[in-house]
Amino acid sequence: MKIRPLYSCLIILALIFGSASCAKKIVYSTPDAKSASGLPGHKAADPQKALQRYTKYLETSRVGDPGRGEAWRNTVGSAVQLGEYELAEKNLQAWQAENKTATSSWDWNQANAQLLLARKGKDAYVGYLIDLAGRTDLDWTTREAAGMELVDHFWAIPEYGLAFDTMGFIYKAAPDDATRGALEADALRRAESLPADELRKILASALDADPSAYPWSMVVWARSMKLLTQDRDNWAAVWPSLSTIVRGGGLANREFFAAQLRALEQEMGTVRQSLVLLLPLSGPYAQVGWKIAKGADTAWRESRAQTEAPAIKLINTESPTFLEELRAVSGVPIIGGPLRKEIWGQIRLAGLHRTSRFLTFMPSVEDEGKEAWRFFSTPADQVRAVIRGCEQLGITSYAILHPQDRFGTAMTDIFREQAGILGARISTIRGYDIQNPPTWGKAVAAILGASGAKDTLNPEPPFQAVFLPDSLFRVQQLAPLFHYYEETRLIFLGPQLWGQSLNEANLETQYFDLTLFPGAWSTDLTSQSAQGLKRGMEEGGGEEADMWAALGYDFVRFTALLGGGQSSVSAFNQALAEAASRMPWTLAPMHWDAGQASQDLFLFQPTRSGMIRADMEKIRQAREQRQIRREERRIQLQNKKQQG
Repeated sequence: MKIRPLYSCLIILALIFGSASCAKKIVYSTPDAKSASGLPGHKAADPQKALQRYTKYLETSRVGDPGRGEAWRNTVGSAVQLGEYELAEKNLQAWQAENKTATSSWDWNQANAQLLLARKGKDAYVGYLIDLAGRTDLDWTTREAAGMELVDHFWAIPEYGLAFDTMGFIYKAAPDDATRGALEADALRRAESLPADELRKILASALDADPSAYPWSMVVWARSMKLLTQDRDNWAAVWPSLSTIVRGGGLANREFFAAQLRALEQEMGTVRQSLVLLLPLSGPYAQVGWKIAKGADTAWRESRAQTEAPAIKLINTESPTFLEELRAVSGVPIIGGPLRKEIWGQIRLAGLHRTSRFLTFMPSVEDEGKEAWRFFSTPADQVRAVIRGCEQLGITSYAILHPQDRFGTAMTDIFREQAGILGARISTIRGYDIQNPPTWGKAVAAILGASGAKDTLNPEPPFQAVFLPDSLFRVQQLAPLFHYYEETRLIFLGPQLWGQSLNEANLETQYFDLTLFPGAWSTDLTSQSAQGLKRGMEEGGGEEADMWAALGYDFVRFTALLGGGQSSVSAFNQALAEAASRMPWTLAPMHWDAGQASQDLFLFQPTRSGMIRADMEKIRQAREQRQIRREERRIQLQNKKQQG
């Protein structure tokens, strides 16, 4: 489900749904009872004859006759079918004039919605139904009917994600458990009618979907059952999700789902989980290690009241006995960590890397997807994020100005590789000696083709963005050099490490308003999971959540979805991909393909007060203004030359 104008309407629906009065519940048809191309409401095989028949009935019957409401509805519907929209509008008004309560009924409003859809299109139709569903002056029957018609509309398009979203909003406003129970049954029936792969796509594309809460819990449940039907070996992978739905989903039909889960557990056994974290809890990296541990503890405390949260054991990788401790937990399905390459090397040398499945907190690992796995971003993820950000700005050509050190060279190679994959062009690459700052100006002039002559603009560069894979400290010395040569329009792109030193930088913001760099955690996230982490960290000791705490928090929650009892590497790799599609991430979302992880990093801009989420529209406008000033400067110099 992608973000569309219609989706913004659904956000409004969540806000306007308020308290609802109890009313008679109505029963709806199955999802495929309506034609994908048809209009809602009355349909006549011969609309011309139907219009004549019902019009005659209205002319010959008396006001108050019980059949007049149906006749008015059918005259409107038949007129819409014939394309006679003015007549349909006239009949609606006459119906309202005759019956003052008609506009509160679902029949009148459905006929009006039908006319809006035919005359003004889907946006008007959707907006009308959303407004109708949110009107607290109407009885629940009309509100629910409006909401369910919208569900059926999205289902028929098909936009299944929007249909489930709408059901979620209706569910929140439902007046009683009977109504909520019917909505649960309807959502489950709809989900069961779709293939497993379609359900995976719905979950993967839903925005901030909680897989343990309605309606997404119904999607997860239906998909889990389909996976079990395909292969009973999927039990270990789907059990954590089913268990969480039963224990923490808050469903009206909880007993139904609990009974299903008990029957499955009796048949296939309860999956027992345990979890080990390998972290530096002393030494120079202890602060990072403990932040991960506290994030993990927050997730554990949060989930133990709802489900059978896995027990967590911490092993200090800086301890001289950590290998013995690791050997003692041999056979634990999943181990998180280590954080450092040197520690991983010791684990491999001791032959312990095959005793459990390790999800390491490292940017790279040998034999990924076969003997080891990652729960961390890569430099390629960083590069991919900034290139895709530039695509939003219409930028396709780049320069690279890199330090002549190991990091700069490695990041340059990765940028070149990813640019090739994404179809971006690199026009210029140049290095500079980090030990010789006086030469940096020459390096900048070289990539700009600038002569440095007075009253002379440098040529139009064949690129619109510059990748600067260096520390923010050195880039703060490089950025003003571009402005010195009157090149202020370029987008500066940096690595993720800029976010680590930004709070200590005395940033001159005039050089960095056209700047992008990636990150895995954003402090301004408002998702339920992010709020849970922030609240849990505060309650657990008054600490502030950060990327490392989010890493531990998401790791525990992810492994609860993952299970860990998969019998083969291929089954585990499949389980990783499945769990990622159902995971409500606090970090930037991760994905696994054949066991290899990638992360869709966020984009940030640097400011004096820290990093903020990148405002692409603001950057676009600022760049356009710089282009205008550049043209004004060119004309100024041209006139000066002519006058001189």
